Amino acid sequence: MQPDPTTTMIIRCIAADYGGTLTGPAHDEIIGMKPVDELAAVTVRTLHARGLRLVLASNTLPGQDRRPALEAAGIADLFSEVLQSDRLGFAKPAREFYAAVVQAARCAAGQILFVGNNLRHDVAGPLEHGMQAVLIRPHGLATGEELPDGARLVTHFSGLLPLLGEEP
Repeated sequence: MQPDPTTTMIIRCIAADYGGTLTGPAHDEIIGMKPVDELAAVTVRTLHARGLRLVLASNTLPGQDRRPALEAAGIADLFSEVLQSDRLGFAKPAREFYAAVVQAARCAAGQILFVGNNLRHDVAGPLEHGMQAVLIRPHGLATGEELPDGARLVTHFSGLLPLLGEEP
């Protein structure tokens, strides 16, 4: 069931992917992964200050942990839940992963805005499970890609603020 794009966007929770969503392009050897982008961290702080529940929803490799990167950016405590596929035992696009997101969000699926850079995992999957979705693509859609009905496209995580009626 997809949300009706003609209705007002009522969001209580942001479920954010990690890689390509909150990160910059460079790998950080100290934390062992791409670090959180500075502007994305500012946006996380703004969303949290506005009272939105924040959930990290990331596919991870065995033994991989996104928490050190969140801690290095000073935003780890702003996330109510950190859902990592390796620890959950299932990954996007599994139905169980999206059910875990809804449970962690503590609100109706239609009040969750899932944000990520993967068209299937972070947009189509959440839409199929009743959530709203935003695709992050710095250079827009790739040739042959189509944005599903009800989804939105931004070039950076900070692009969420105007969508939600916030100042950047």
